[in-house]
Amino acid sequence: MMRKKSVKRWLQATVATAILIAVTQAYSETSVLAEPNGYAETIQGYTENPEDHVTLEPGFGYYNYFMRPMAEQLYLHSTVTAFLPTRLPDSAWQYYGYKSRLTSDGYEILGYRTPELQAVKDTLPVSAAQADSAKVLQAPNVLFRLKAGQAGSAKLQIPSTASLLLNKDGWDYYAEGEASGQTLQASSNPQANPLYQMFSSLAKSGAPVAGSKGTVLITGQGTSNVTYAASWTVDGSTFYSFVLTGAVQSDFTSMLTSFRPVINLLDYASVILLPVDKQLNLQIGRDQMFMPYENRFIRLDHKPVVYNGSVFLPLRDIVHVIGGEIQYVSNEGAVYLSQNGWHNELKLNLKTGEVDRSGKKIATLPIRVEAGTTLVPLRFMTEQFGLPIDYNAALKQITVHDRHWAGNYRLLQTSDQADYPVSVLSVGGPSFTYSNSRYSRDGSWNGWSYVQHKPPVGYNSLKYNVADISIALLPGDNELVLQDLQTKQVIMNVPIKADLSPNQIPFRYSGIPYYDGLKTELKLQSSDGIAWPAGYAETNESGYVTIQGKLNGLSFDSLRLSYHVDKVDSKTVTVPLKDGAFSYRFKPEKGPGTYYITLYNPPNSLPKTDMAAIVTFVIVVKN
Repeated sequence: MMRKKSVKRWLQATVATAILIAVTQAYSETSVLAEPNGYAETIQGYTENPEDHVTLEPGFGYYNYFMRPMAEQLYLHSTVTAFLPTRLPDSAWQYYGYKSRLTSDGYEILGYRTPELQAVKDTLPVSAAQADSAKVLQAPNVLFRLKAGQAGSAKLQIPSTASLLLNKDGWDYYAEGEASGQTLQASSNPQANPLYQMFSSLAKSGAPVAGSKGTVLITGQGTSNVTYAASWTVDGSTFYSFVLTGAVQSDFTSMLTSFRPVINLLDYASVILLPVDKQLNLQIGRDQMFMPYENRFIRLDHKPVVYNGSVFLPLRDIVHVIGGEIQYVSNEGAVYLSQNGWHNELKLNLKTGEVDRSGKKIATLPIRVEAGTTLVPLRFMTEQFGLPIDYNAALKQITVHDRHWAGNYRLLQTSDQADYPVSVLSVGGPSFTYSNSRYSRDGSWNGWSYVQHKPPVGYNSLKYNVADISIALLPGDNELVLQDLQTKQVIMNVPIKADLSPNQIPFRYSGIPYYDGLKTELKLQSSDGIAWPAGYAETNESGYVTIQGKLNGLSFDSLRLSYHVDKVDSKTVTVPLKDGAFSYRFKPEKGPGTYYITLYNPPNSLPKTDMAAIVTFVIVVKN
């Protein structure tokens, strides 16, 4: 499954839209992940050599303690490519604990609930030489067991009494006995079986573990004594299995579909942009909040409470955990708060409950201030921060969901090509825009193109993809800007030095089919008499650039011209054509900057569209 790339002189960084919590417990084994903010200095084996740089699936733990240390060691020492879950069953307000060991043909992992936080070193896999393979891994309050190895040791064995309820996409779904109170024996209408419906839902998006063939087996009686099991293989040689006990169907489904391979993602793409989910578990009257994806408890300034039928949460605690900022301004009687740094800044008036964004009132809500702690209703987190929230009134439990982006890259510092190639592994869509800040300082102008490819095995292509990105560069300093498509927040900035001459910057033709028969001749000449050889010219604020050209193959009597500079898109101007030829003197109106000029068709000249770009080029205006 692994593939290596030759590495020359790479530039690398690890970024995220919010500062997440770093692991504070040092451990003795060699680590492979380098982190900023001083965390790398605490890890033995850290190296500045980019060839040794490794980025694992952030769902194993990103700046936090979840499964990450164990994942690192499996990456280094397992004889097979490991698979680990990024979701676990409910811990019932306890910590997750792990025991693990390497075996001659793979590894074994035991997950359990524990009232005490386990030391990181105790989660790491014991080597095959040290492990007693004859002994079964044991712990109280077992949640699940994971195993990897050859068919004889890891493949799920199906009893002859089990019923096959579904076969789809290379996976067989079996049930035996009674589970969840439902009779599982074959009937004249197996599709009416609730487990068949569960299996159908599980298989709806393809194989539960993308790129694999496998088996699911559910056994047990009643509503609590049910065992869920699954096994799969990618290559027909190595098998993976896990058994889940004392859980509900939703825990099993969530865990099975969350397995990801423990691979260096930078072997599959030069930029990694993947979601990092956060979950905050709170309960009315409980003074601690549990974060299951980070396996840690946080003491709250104030317990969640119910007033007049509405749930209220401590504002400062929630804002800090989602990576935001909060500041009290006494002379205004208000707090300023945000999410992901200072993104989406809000002002909350503590007297009136008025919520302002950018000086405009957007809401009014009831608030409470108790013992110096501001409490806000549950809906505030959803309406103003867009956080999905679930409330179980019977259990008095609140679940807050949040998502950040984890990013890392391994890219050349310099380029001698006008088109800079980048491959990006991310969620589908794409969920990001990519641009060169030379064209737009805030990355708002999207000068990019991409071709999608399938992601690595274990990543469902309905959700993930690898995109080949081509970024247009200009001579000198450039900056690749990656932005969240929905929020417009900048996720990553990558500096790139382009060793280019003006004659390497081409006129960029749109390739639209309307213009298949078009032949063009274009020239740029600046007011100082320089004839520029390609699609790039320079002038100063008081100068100009003459654009001359001839278009053959289309019966246009005019063209339209517009430009983009920084955040400004100009109005279009009409450029007359005579016998297909034109000349236009471009004078910069917005001062120094990079002007991206586009020529379009005249009005009402093409079917189904008003404006279709013909060609673009660049004029750089200097002081």
